[in-house]
Order: sequence, then C-alpha cells, then structure tokens
Amino acid sequence: MRSVDGAYCREPRLMPSALIVEDEPLLRAELVDQLHALWPELQIAGQVENGIDAVASIDMLKPDIVFLDIQMPGLNGMEVARHIPESCQVVFVTAYADYALAAFDAGASDYLVKPVTTSRLLQTIRRLKSRTAASPPPAVWEQLFEQESVPVYLKWIKASSGNSVRLVMVSEVLYFQSNEKYTRVVTDNGDSLIRLPLKSLLDQLDPQLFTQIHRSAVVNLQAIDRIERIESGVRSGPGLEVILKGRTERLTVSEGFAKQFRQM
Repeated sequence: MRSVDGAYCREPRLMPSALIVEDEPLLRAELVDQLHALWPELQIAGQVENGIDAVASIDMLKPDIVFLDIQMPGLNGMEVARHIPESCQVVFVTAYADYALAAFDAGASDYLVKPVTTSRLLQTIRRLKSRTAASPPPAVWEQLFEQESVPVYLKWIKASSGNSVRLVMVSEVLYFQSNEKYTRVVTDNGDSLIRLPLKSLLDQLDPQLFTQIHRSAVVNLQAIDRIERIESGVRSGPGLEVILKGRTERLTVSEGFAKQFRQM
C-alpha cells in the first residue's frame, strides 16, 4: 500500500505470518506442507536456506514467527536469533536434541527435533497461537483443533548407512523391518537403519501406502507383486508370504495380520 508521500507502508495483518529458515530443500518443503495442513491461516511469508538471508528476510518481512534451523551455512541459528526482535516468536528446528537448553536460553517459544511429527507440531502450533496477538478467540481455535482429522504423514526420513546419513523418501521404501534397537529401511538402492521403534514409526506412515504384515515388518503396498500361500503344518491352515516386485526375499505374514489378504 502506497502512502500520500509515495513511500510504501504495510497493511494491517490479521493473520500471523512465518518465515521458514532451513538449508535442506526437502525438509523445508515438508515443514511447509505440514504447516499448510495443520495451520492453514498461517501465512508463509518466505523461505530461505542460510543464516545471512534469514537476517535480511526477518528485517524485510517482519514475520510474527520464525521456524529456524540451527546448523546452517553463513550464520547458524543461534547467531540468527540475536537479530530477531522480541516481538517475533522463534521455533528452533534441528536434528540434535542437545541444543534444546541453549535454544530456550535464546528465548525460543518452542523446540522441534527432526523428523517433526504431526502430534509434536500440533503442540507447537497450540503454543504459538496462544501467544500470538492476532489469534482468534479460544472458541474458534477449539473448532479448528476439532478439524485435525486430516493427518500429515512422513514423507522423508534420515537413515544411517555405514558412516553416512541418507535422506530417504518414504514412498521409495519397500519395507521396514524391526532390527533389535533399530528399524531396518529397505529400498531398491540399499538398506539403512533408523533409531525409531517400528511401533512408533507405524503411527507416522500413511495407511493407504503401508501395512503391517508382522509385528516386526511393515510393507509398502505398491511394492507387493503377489501374496502366496504356504503350508504351515498347523490346524489354522496355510500361511501367507509377501513377494515383492523384482526382489528375491519372501516376507512372512503372521496370523494376526493375515486377514487383510484372505480375499486377495
């Protein structure tokens, strides 16, 4: 909006705005998708990938909230936080929980550890809304929370492979398999491990894409070539095995999860 003397001035903003600061494009896109789904009223004012651009964008855009990665090129998140005015809420987002105390010491409104789950992000959104001056009356937010039936599922995971860390798109995973304290992640490009129990992981997977076939195995339905019956030698009848497209391994379907395949 242009004033009488020709200078630009900002129009009043009824809804809060946010700046996303994250140097990994996939992670940045994932957070934006989650925020669009869980907080559609939030305006994403900008997205930047390094600390220097973050400082410039904060000064230019004057967002109400900054979702701020800690480890970035240029300036790290803690250094960027020194340039953020007190009126702006800061949510640190990082893969390392060790920074939590330092983040709150820096005045953070909240702290998220990657990968960010839907339930944890909802807690953060509630906290931000309660502190945002432009928030609607509580009754309105209650109605919005009642509409949280649209789930947001994992789209990527960070998995260890030897001494390296891979960014794996969940849609490319053929199956997950419990491996003692870890979960094995199997794709056409190889195997890797994540430090997340299979039970916790299952809650974050799209049930339209993944199904549990055993207490220690979850398979991508799009990766299944066929289901074969095998003689189990017990009164309950033949068992089932999953054969994947282009793979030689056969995954056992336990009796408790066989019902979903009985009519196939």
